[in-house]
Amino acid sequence: MTPIAEAFYKSELADLHRRLLQHPVAQQNLSGDRIRFDGRVLGIDIDQIEFPSFELSAHEFAQLFCVFNGSRVHAQVERLVGGDLSPPGYYLTIINTQVIAPGHKNKLGIVQREGVSSELFISDMHIDHFYLDAHGAPALLGTISFALCAIAALRAGLGRITLIAADGRGGGGFVGIKVWPKFGFDAPLDVGEIAADERFSACHTVQDLMAVDADWWAIHGTQRLMAFDLTPYSISWGSLLDYLCKKI
Repeated sequence: MTPIAEAFYKSELADLHRRLLQHPVAQQNLSGDRIRFDGRVLGIDIDQIEFPSFELSAHEFAQLFCVFNGSRVHAQVERLVGGDLSPPGYYLTIINTQVIAPGHKNKLGIVQREGVSSELFISDMHIDHFYLDAHGAPALLGTISFALCAIAALRAGLGRITLIAADGRGGGGFVGIKVWPKFGFDAPLDVGEIAADERFSACHTVQDLMAVDADWWAIHGTQRLMAFDLTPYSISWGSLLDYLCKKI
């Protein structure tokens, strides 16, 4: 971690991190137990998982990539933009029939940010697919798993976490556009979508609008690319920490 990130972690996150790790949901689902990674069992066959700029223990690996206990994990390098606009990168596909919804596999990856100079290498995380079983997953699993993911991403030196927040209007039961902004994900607003309500005249981003009327967004928000800014003291962290204070 950079000195600023380390100071932020110690002052704002360390105590929360301990409480999250001690939570029964985390201990039962995100301890790194019984994870099979490309045919090898983490913690037995693999002591550390190495990435270009960091390495992870089994439990750190589980937290960064939201790999639930008992999962099978497959790694693959994606060299082209995916059908759902996922950027090229190193992705992990996670299979777990106990807590991931039937017919779904979660997929998260490490990607290089586009649009920066070739001398500046910034690694981000992209969440390509994240879908929990409404009946099999315990309460708070989504909240706790993302909070641990964000903390692990900060400690690993990543810059942000991106995803397409789906609105479910085309079917599939997706509720990402309601959930991810509560966790601190943000994106620019389209002027046309808020022009009819003068309360939002000063709003430029989803988080701006959420601060005015989060219930309005839960009803009217539409699918878009969103990002969680891992920079210490960002708006994203402020929103996530406020939300966690109400839930944990």
